[in-house]
Amino acid sequence: MENMTDWTGPGRLLRISEGSGTPVLIAHGTFSTAETCLPLAQQIGAGRPTYIIEWRGRDIGAGRVQTFDYTALGDGEMAQAIDYVARRHGPVHLVAHSGGGLAIALALARHDLRARVRSLCVMAAQATRFHAAPWRFRMTMLAVAHIGRRRGYWPVRLINIGPCNEASGIMDEWLGWNSAGVIGDDIGPLQTRLAPQQLPTLVLAGGGDRLIAPVDGCRDFAEMFGPHARLELCGTATGYPENFNHARLIRSRAAARTLWPRIGAWLAEQDANVDAAPPAAYPMGQTGDTA
Repeated sequence: MENMTDWTGPGRLLRISEGSGTPVLIAHGTFSTAETCLPLAQQIGAGRPTYIIEWRGRDIGAGRVQTFDYTALGDGEMAQAIDYVARRHGPVHLVAHSGGGLAIALALARHDLRARVRSLCVMAAQATRFHAAPWRFRMTMLAVAHIGRRRGYWPVRLINIGPCNEASGIMDEWLGWNSAGVIGDDIGPLQTRLAPQQLPTLVLAGGGDRLIAPVDGCRDFAEMFGPHARLELCGTATGYPENFNHARLIRSRAAARTLWPRIGAWLAEQDANVDAAPPAAYPMGQTGDTA
């Protein structure tokens, strides 16, 4: 990974590969780093300019507390990285896992970026269905949230879902959206600004993701982008070798063999549509969404 030395935004922007064609910008999720996305980036980005945006605060911990939330990421890392890559290579494909998709949604809703984005593919992003998770998981998360507010960060060792700690502002904003049942900012719900953009959007839900991003939450996320969004279930019911859980969508051999090629095909499909007529709206539930 090459650290872009002229990058002036928060976090780090890393170039994974060079080449021709439409560029790809990949965003990791909470409790994760650029390393989490590297195998995916190497596979789907071969032969085209490919970048990973790594959030600020990947070394957050005792004595290294940083205060930020998803809105700050949308205004900072995400909006600036989209602009950086698009200015150098043209409109960009955005690919994200989990919270990276939430931060990108905020960037797209809050900034005039539509002309710089060709498509969006998000794996396992949701912020409306925490109440549907098992009781024990919800109580654990709320207990860790209390600790996080006192420390300024969530200690990953208490929940064991990634390689690094995460800012409490990120998780508090996520819990707030889940409590309200809608993803929004100080202006209002994101859907009112995202749906009119008619951005080709593919949302992939793990068939075994019962805790962090259940399929109904992923459906809510997809619906923010209006009828040009597809929701696809990634599980045995739709021909995959397993019911992918939250982590295995982004980091597993099974995903590399079967799921990531689906993302590559999506990118190719959107490239092929560039000179064609605008695509018709995708009817939700007719593209692999069997849940």
